Amino acid sequence: MAEEKNKEQIKSTVESAEKASSSDVENQENISENTLELILGEKGYEYFVNNKKKVTTYSIAILSVILIFIGFKAYNKMIVEPKEEEALEKLWQAESKAFDQEDWKSAINGDSLGFFKGFKQISKKYSGQKAGIIAQYNLGISYLNDKDYENAIISLKKVTINDELIGTITQGAIGDAYLQLGAVSDALIYYQKAYQRKDNELTTPIYLMKAALCLEIEENYPEAIQLYENVYTNYPSSKDAVKAEKYAESLKLGNPVYKFDRDSN
Repeated sequence: MAEEKNKEQIKSTVESAEKASSSDVENQENISENTLELILGEKGYEYFVNNKKKVTTYSIAILSVILIFIGFKAYNKMIVEPKEEEALEKLWQAESKAFDQEDWKSAINGDSLGFFKGFKQISKKYSGQKAGIIAQYNLGISYLNDKDYENAIISLKKVTINDELIGTITQGAIGDAYLQLGAVSDALIYYQKAYQRKDNELTTPIYLMKAALCLEIEENYPEAIQLYENVYTNYPSSKDAVKAEKYAESLKLGNPVYKFDRDSN
């Protein structure tokens, strides 16, 4: 009901703008030639006389653009913004389940009684809106914590957030999911994406360490050493700096940090 009322208000706004625009065009055509010449100057007036139809068409085209803009602003104010608020409220309920209570299944699917929507429904219903974009990220992280690694990868690859922190964590989380599935090469690719995309003191050392782990699993010890050295040399304040130096020295002495019994499977 409220949405219908909003649509009527938009229609009324646009119709009013159209009437005002038509009136402006008619008034322009009724301006006396002398006044036009004073306004436009001699050469401008001469162009107007010779191209009157074209100039009027341009005026109408400009007015049409203005009308579209007015309509968009009205739509955004009356319909989009209220929907955003509604969506963010639903998102908060799901986030409470996920991150406060660690009830990942309810966070993904919503509660069994239907009191609140899960990230899966929110991401679909509000796709393209702030709440939908955030829900898509939260959905992937929830799948990861619920140990549903295939769906975690699918969901996280749909995330469109491109900022320094969340965008980086998304790439790293895809790496985590691949590593849990035993796809070490794929995990390494995404850890590399994570530490290369936006250099910072918080996430870069974390994903350098995880990439080094993958290189150790693949027995590529020289490159693993390089990544460990990168951590303690370039990020000395990182909580991983001391650990990275210890791991690098251990590898140099021929003692891999991570040892795997490849014949046990």
